[in-house]
Amino acid sequence: DAPQGEELNPPGAAGEVLEVLSRRGACFLSDMVSGTRRLPVDVEEALWQLAATGRITSDGMEPLRRRIQGNTGNNGRPGRRAAKTRRSLLRRPPGQGRWSLLEAVDPKDNPTEARARQLLLRYGIVFPELLAREPIAPRWRELVTVLRRLEARGEIRGGRFVSGFVGEQFALPEAVESLRAVKKQEPNGQMVAVSACDPLNVVGILTPGDRVPAVLGNRVVYRDGVPVASLESGLPVRQSNADELSFARARTLLHPSPVGELLLQPKAVS
Repeated sequence: DAPQGEELNPPGAAGEVLEVLSRRGACFLSDMVSGTRRLPVDVEEALWQLAATGRITSDGMEPLRRRIQGNTGNNGRPGRRAAKTRRSLLRRPPGQGRWSLLEAVDPKDNPTEARARQLLLRYGIVFPELLAREPIAPRWRELVTVLRRLEARGEIRGGRFVSGFVGEQFALPEAVESLRAVKKQEPNGQMVAVSACDPLNVVGILTPGDRVPAVLGNRVVYRDGVPVASLESGLPVRQSNADELSFARARTLLHPSPVGELLLQPKAVS
């Protein structure tokens, strides 16, 4: 759960350490001692308090080794090793890690994660080029951080699902299975008409040619996933160098029929 109350803004050295990390980013112990003007021992105790509550993390194991080996000597009393450790807190021994804030992973507190999930549900697969028609989508560098985190949790998959595009791609598991199933299907010539405002209007984005404006009243007709015609400002437009027969059949779908028929099966060849 997200920290609340005093856990969100802890008092004393812990709060000052959080403020330094928020302002400067990842810091060494000596940097935080300088930034807080606190005793090294106080800063180190604050670090372990924050680490125990999941607020910060270290990128090395040296702080943990010193915590385990350097606190006490025999009979629970401070020993020579502990005294030596305290005297050397201001130095940066080889391997000493830096401390940094942990990012919140709660989607309720992270609007970018909520948006990433929305895009995954909309498209099934997400990569930069596909977001060309999403003006309110987060910047890719922000989105990819969230998508990598979801992949690490095992909620989505990363890979190369759509050929012809470079860079990372992320997909819902069910979308990957659907792609595999479609790949095994033989083309049947079926035509499908969709509104140009539908997310399926990827003409000029994932397919060659000019984009079809996402305007109410415009439509796109696909044959086996390839755009063959569109209706733009009331006029039919040929797409993907469709032949005359395919274009003629597609034009019958560009104007919705009274019964809302959107599919046109290929005629049997006698």
